[in-house]
Amino acid sequence: MIGGGSHHLRPGEISLASGGVLFLDELPEFSPAVLDALRTPLEEGVVRIARAHVRATMPARFVLVAAMNPCPCGAAGGPGHCRCTPVALARYARRLSGPLLDRFDLQVMVPVPEPSALFDPAAGESTAVVAERVVAARLRARSRGVVCNARIVGSEVDALAPLDSAARATLEQAVASQRLSARGLRRVRTLALTLADLAGQDPPLGRVHVLEAMALRQAPVGGVDQWAVTDGGEAS
Repeated sequence: MIGGGSHHLRPGEISLASGGVLFLDELPEFSPAVLDALRTPLEEGVVRIARAHVRATMPARFVLVAAMNPCPCGAAGGPGHCRCTPVALARYARRLSGPLLDRFDLQVMVPVPEPSALFDPAAGESTAVVAERVVAARLRARSRGVVCNARIVGSEVDALAPLDSAARATLEQAVASQRLSARGLRRVRTLALTLADLAGQDPPLGRVHVLEAMALRQAPVGGVDQWAVTDGGEAS
């Protein structure tokens, strides 16, 4: 995943995916040590590998998309169907560390579909319509001097993603109650800015923007499958 080798360093999956998307299915099935090794590359966009005779810095700026079931047996979506014990559920949840999850911009729960939706799906927006909205949001980000809003760091967040008084009070309460970490606060603000861009709205960001951003990264637990996205410097 990270890369390495004893004599000749080889790029890992995160470097091969640099500039693109890395999809990890059944995320808790990966070794916790492997998952936690993703934390620094996700923050810095590079991976540093050191061996006895050689050191190297490789690119690792990718969009990480991950998926997982709500429990090991995968049947927690239906009442009475789950075969997992409380101990198994706790062990399953512990495989994903808090610091790793804190680096995900989005954590979205995917409900089990209703039978009617499988046989008579409702028509949604076309890909072309959504793509136009995304392109417009990207252009707004470029006008700020960044490739995407996720690249906004440090004091730039205050300048480029200002908050109105209601939005600031909401975020202050979330931090005070430990619903958000300092890292999560920055990610919520850049995600809220992206939501405003998608809606064609200019800063300052309002309470509705930050509430929606927090809802998209603090999904409820149980009864549904989950997928998550972390930008690695590219999403948002």
